[in-house]
Formats: sequence, structure tokens, C-alpha cells
Amino acid sequence: MKYLLGILLLIFTACGGDRNIETKKDEVLKVALANKPRSFDPQKNTDSSTLAVTKQIYNNLFSLGENGEIILELVESYEIEEDNSIILQLRKGIFFHDGNELTSEDVKKSLERNLDIPVSRILVESIEKIEVLDKYRLKIVQKNSPSILIHNLAHSSTAIVKEIKTDSDIDLIGTGAYKIKDWSLSERISLESFDKYYEKTPKIKEIIFQTIPESSNRLIALETKEIDIAYDISANDIKGIEKNPNLKVINSISLGSDFLTINTRKIKDKKIRQAIEYAIDKNSIIKTVYEGFGEIPNSILTPSVFGYDRDGEKREYNPQKAKELLKEAGVKNLSLKLWIYDEPSRQQMAQIIQANLKEIGIDVEIIVAEVSTFLQYTGMGEHDILIGLWYVSTGDADYGYYPLLHSKSVGPVGNRSFYENSQVDNLLDRAREISDLKEREKYYQDVQKIIYDEVPLLPIAYKNYTIGLQRNIEGFVFKPNGNHILSKIERK
Repeated sequence: MKYLLGILLLIFTACGGDRNIETKKDEVLKVALANKPRSFDPQKNTDSSTLAVTKQIYNNLFSLGENGEIILELVESYEIEEDNSIILQLRKGIFFHDGNELTSEDVKKSLERNLDIPVSRILVESIEKIEVLDKYRLKIVQKNSPSILIHNLAHSSTAIVKEIKTDSDIDLIGTGAYKIKDWSLSERISLESFDKYYEKTPKIKEIIFQTIPESSNRLIALETKEIDIAYDISANDIKGIEKNPNLKVINSISLGSDFLTINTRKIKDKKIRQAIEYAIDKNSIIKTVYEGFGEIPNSILTPSVFGYDRDGEKREYNPQKAKELLKEAGVKNLSLKLWIYDEPSRQQMAQIIQANLKEIGIDVEIIVAEVSTFLQYTGMGEHDILIGLWYVSTGDADYGYYPLLHSKSVGPVGNRSFYENSQVDNLLDRAREISDLKEREKYYQDVQKIIYDEVPLLPIAYKNYTIGLQRNIEGFVFKPNGNHILSKIERK
């Protein structure tokens, strides 16, 4: 009924005079996403489409700058005590969308809610207790390196939310520049500006998110001015944008990487896993799928992430070496199921991998699934291999390695290789316990060496963020972790 009323309001508005339509058009921003957002709850969903929307609705205590530096958001200042506890001083005069002011008690409840949610608990599990010192000050008692928690509190899944009970459900509200107006997750989401936002009131009064799965269709929508911004533009479509004088493109390296995850419970011999990596022609993938915009990585961590080892080894394409390793492992007539989600570039990548593995005697069946189905079944280990994508959205290696490789993260939390290695667990645990950055970095570099040898997952390419925009759009704030900010946009 709520969404129906939203539609009726739009219809009645459209019946007004031309001046109102033109004014409204200038104040409305239309954004195309590649996938459907899963909900409005950032603490329960970490997919990029959900967070693209929720970042406009909620704020974090901290955020990441364009170069990975920590920026204060809801926090005015902070102190780190000798026992690694963190004292936060909140900004005053920040309001939730219900008109109530943000307090330390609200932050405490929100972080405690994180602790009860498996998918985001991993970001805050170092917290032992939270003490409210006064209306705007609180103390987080925690056991790990303060740097890790501060970076984790910049992740969109630790956004500060407030639960509001309704007659039939519990809704969430935030302190962000926009609040929910009307929605249908499968079709479109409309946000309206919040006039009590603590920063400058946005010039864009309404943002409409709509899902357009095909990159080529997102490009067409840009060209015909049906939308203003298109996320996740395919590398194949970049040239089309560059040739259009009315459009512009942002094509910049993100904090994410594409990789192949190998189910180590099914493929137990590391020689087979090494053979799979030697057999994959990553250069071909970069040229074909990424149109040359990329490089062969040596880690799932991107170079700007803390803990990345630039000198780490990487396997070059060598199908002959792959065949030798399979022979040593005594493998013949191996068949694998490769799971991907239903996105054209994923299918293109899967077909190259399928052909590469065929050359060394491995048959691959490609299974294409909708994103939620993909996550559900691969979380249960139905796959032999899968093409994954992970954004180290905190800028710290802990969030790159712990969810994907620690034995505590096996399954839907993130470790879909079902990889369990006590040495890796110990290194990751130790890196969480110490504050010395050089020592922490050494632990992560040791993890990178082990992963190179054991291959529970193998990096394919660093993921670029490619965003198409109308040329008259100014003020788009690009973030390498994907938490792009739309509240500063205006039309020129």
C-alpha cells in the first residue's frame, strides 16, 4: 500500500504545471544499479547494490577517504587508551530521520545489534563491552589492534541504525542525507532529502534507484538521458561513453578483486589447485572481459590495502606445468562445477576458464544463478569452484583475509573455499592482537605466501569501479570501497 501511494503521488505531481515538472526534474537524480538491493539493512547485507543505497540513508562513525585514509564522520574526535579501548566523542546536533538527536546510547545499541548479526559480527567481534560515559561520549572496550576496529567502523555494514517499532514490523532509520520515500526492491527505490542533515542540505531532493541488469542497457539509458548515473559499467561499454560528448566516465581501481574460489573439501590436493591456476589465462580474461583495463594480481588484496605484499609471487599462465601437476596428483577425467551469478561479464569470464581447463583435461559445467541463490548454495558448499568478488572495504587486510580464509568464517560468512589451516588462523589471530603496524604487516605478508602455495582461492584481476555519468553531473564523491556519496551532487 505504501508503494502504491508513492506511485499515486508521482502521478498527481505529474499533473501539475510545466514549471513544477521542470523544477522537480532538476532536483531528481536517477541512478541505475546492476543488481537488486536485498534490503535496507546494511548490517545484514554486504552486497554492493544494497550498500550503494544504504550509504545515502545511514552514516558511519568513520569513513574512508579516496586514498584509504580514515575520516571522522559521526565522530568528532577519539582517543586510544593503553588497553586498546577507544573513547569516542560524537558530534552534537545530529538527528535521526524521526527527529530525535543521535546519542551515545543509540551508538551503543547499534553496535550491539551488529554483534548479534553473523554477517557483520566479524567486523565488531573484538568489542567486549560498550560503556556510555555521557550523552555524547562512549567507551569501546576491545581486545584487538585499535586500527582494525576503526577501519571496520568505516565499513557500511557498521553504519549506525536505529530500530523503530511499527504496528506490523521493525523499521530502521538513519542519520543520512536521504530517507526512504517509497520503494519496491525489485523495481525502484525512491529516497528524499532530509532537511535536518548535519551537513549541507543536498541540492538533489530525490534519488531514484532502479535496477537495470545488463550493462549495455544501462549505457542506452544513459545515452537517452533516462538515467543520470550508471554503476558497474562493463569495460566493453567504456568507449561508448568516452565517445559521447554528453557523458563522462569514472574508471578507477577499487578495493576489490575478482578471484576463483576452490572448494578445498572437494579438491583436497593442492597440486590440483595449483594446476587450475597455471591453466587459467588471466591475460586473456583482462583483454577480453576488462578490455585491457587491469593487471594480473599477486593477491586478493589490492595495492592500496594495508598488508598487501608487492613482492609476493604470482603464477603465470603455463598449461604444460598444469598438466604435469595433474599427472603428479594422479588425476584423470576430472569434472568440476563452476558457479557464477547471472552477470554477463561473469559468464564471459567463466567461458574462458572453462576453455582453459578443457585444454588440460578438466571438464567444467557452468552453473548460473541469481545472486541470492548463488550466495545460498555456495555458502553450503554446493560448488567445486566459483568466481568470487570481494571488496576490502575497510582498507585493512584483516577484512580481506579473515572472512575469506579463517576457519571461523567457513561457509556463508565468507570462507567459501572451506579452507581450514591452523597456521593461517594463528597468523590472522596474532595480527588482530598487536598494534605495531610493521609487525602486523609481516603477518599478512606471511599469509599471502601460504595462500600462494596452497591456492584455496586465486586472484584473477583487480576490480575497477566504472561509473557512467551525464556530463552536467558535478559533485559525485568517488570512494574506492564503493561507498560513493551522492549528497553533494548538483547539476551544472
